[in-house]
Amino acid sequence: MSPLVKNFIEQGIKLMQINEYLRSELVRAGFAGIELQRTPLGVRITLKTSRPGLVIGKGGKRIQEITDILQERFSLEMPQIEVEEVAEPDLDAQIMAERLAYSLDRGRHYRRAGYYILRKVMDAGARGVEIIISGKVTSQRARVQIFRAGTMSKSGQSAQEGVDKGVAQCIQKSGVLGIIVKIMRANTRMGDDIKIKDDLLTKAQAEQEAKLVKTRADYVIEAEEGVLGEEDKKIIDEVDEEEISEISLTPDIEDEKVESDKE
Repeated sequence: MSPLVKNFIEQGIKLMQINEYLRSELVRAGFAGIELQRTPLGVRITLKTSRPGLVIGKGGKRIQEITDILQERFSLEMPQIEVEEVAEPDLDAQIMAERLAYSLDRGRHYRRAGYYILRKVMDAGARGVEIIISGKVTSQRARVQIFRAGTMSKSGQSAQEGVDKGVAQCIQKSGVLGIIVKIMRANTRMGDDIKIKDDLLTKAQAEQEAKLVKTRADYVIEAEEGVLGEEDKKIIDEVDEEEISEISLTPDIEDEKVESDKE
């Protein structure tokens, strides 16, 4: 094994151990994961949690204890911990998985706890949720219990980008229960979704209305062009009014008698 591969594996194992330690220490604080970034001044660790107050502690005492343990136990150089609050904890899959594991650890029935988390996520505005509990839930034989609600994408780009996944474990007397929570966000765009671009629609309507107004203006101009021109006016002025005789469309009674006598 090359030194580069060995170093890569060691860093992955260390990150997993740090994650497991923080998860066990911050169960009640709504732990949602960490982000580790190496800087020239040391290691920056971002803790995502739904209750930052429990992580920081009174006067920053709790966060200082966690910093000292990370530096001593995991040999991190000058760790700098930042606490980031999760805006919507009910839509974070990792937080909900930890809550479900905590409920099962306290002896709550798995079915009641599963449906409680299911309703909690759907009431928060999720598009779909799937909860999987595997292990010896009711008897000595292991099985899988699945809770589903809403719409859940299983493959494709929508499943990769729009589905949040959280994993937790619960240790009981009968064995270890594995918990998987998948949450599909409400703003996830599916392949068959149709979205109307209102700005382009408004622009197209404005162009059509402008064309209609222009057509009406051309029509008015053509109607005005029907007025007599200068040459027509000269011809009418040259005609002597005395030469124009009146023509009656109604025939005279005497003309009718003359025609009858001829017959």
